[in-house]
Amino acid sequence: MIRTLSSIILEIEKQTTDEAQADVMRKNSSAALKTIIGYALDPGVKWMIPPGAPPYKQLHEAADQEGKLYSECVRMFIYFVDSPENRNITQIKREQLFIQVLESVDRDDAKLVLRVKDKALNISRKAVTLAFPNMTKDWPE
Repeated sequence: MIRTLSSIILEIEKQTTDEAQADVMRKNSSAALKTIIGYALDPGVKWMIPPGAPPYKQLHEAADQEGKLYSECVRMFIYFVDSPENRNITQIKREQLFIQVLESVDRDDAKLVLRVKDKALNISRKAVTLAFPNMTKDWPE
C-alpha cells in the first residue's frame, strides 16, 4: 500500500525539532515529497492560483487514489506557478487544470495541495536543509 503524501507531511509536522522533521523526510524521501516541500517552502516559487480553495468536488472516499499525487505533482505543478514554461496558458485554463488535479487525487492529498499552494506547511527550512542539503542551496533568503 502506498503511503499518501499528506500522511507523510502530517508526520513531519508533528515532530517538534528540526532534526526529527529531517529524519522523517529522509525516511520517506521521494521526488514527489521533495517537490511538495519545494513548492511550499521555496521563497522563489510564486503561485499563480488565488489563495483559498476553489470550488471542486472531492474524490469519493472509497476511490483508490492514494498514489496519484506522486505523479500528478511532479508533472502538473509547473503549470500553477510563475515560470517561463507556462506563460502561454490563460489564467482560466490554469485554474481549470488546478481543479482537475484536486478532483483526481485522494481527499487528504487535495487538502495538502491547497496548503502547499498557500505555503502553509509547518516544516522548517532548517529541517529541509538537514534532510536534503542540495535542495535549499539555491533558495533565496
